[in-house]
Amino acid sequence: MKRRALNALIEQAQRVRDDAALRVAGAHRDAEAAQRTLDTLSSYRDEQARATAQRVEIGPALLRVRERFARKLDGAIDEQTRVRSGLQEAIERRRAELVERQQRLLAFRTLQTRRDEADVRRRERIAQRETDEIAARSATRRNGGEK
Repeated sequence: MKRRALNALIEQAQRVRDDAALRVAGAHRDAEAAQRTLDTLSSYRDEQARATAQRVEIGPALLRVRERFARKLDGAIDEQTRVRSGLQEAIERRRAELVERQQRLLAFRTLQTRRDEADVRRRERIAQRETDEIAARSATRRNGGEK
């Protein structure tokens, strides 16, 4: 694989990895928003429970309204809990994707590093061979000149 093609693959892998990181961050934001909504609903339910526990005399109509509200609130809390759980699962999937993308990028970078190191070793061998040839010619000239 040519250097230019490998560099293009590395750049693409970086973009894909960065996109995956953005998706993880977005999933975190969504999950945090869902948690805040769940916390708000839970605090409403707690307030409702405190109001009911005060044992204030209320009429049957108001009691039915409070009970309906409590049921709707419980339903909303259950639904928001499911939403939050789904978003937590999405975070885990996105993290796994990010890890996979990072590993792919690392593999390309490792390949590039190995190729660069091989190029350096090849150049060093060529330079050593040239030095050895110069030394051999010089020795031949000295030995030839001494005869």
